[in-house]
Amino acid sequence: MDIVKVIKRLIVWDIVLVIMLLVDEYIKEGYLIKIDDFIKPFTHENILSILITTLIILIVLLKREKKES
Repeated sequence: MDIVKVIKRLIVWDIVLVIMLLVDEYIKEGYLIKIDDFIKPFTHENILSILITTLIILIVLLKREKKES
């Protein structure tokens, strides 16, 4: 399997998870993001920051792979 395809699929899954997490946060808490919750472990915001960091890393990897090809 081509690594570029795998990275693209991971990016799509990551974006879907971010959207689902934001919807869940809005439904449960009534707001999208609360800055104070980024510090607390196991909150929606903490997981969101991990997913966004992962998304940035995947995009950088995708651009590197495309340059090498």
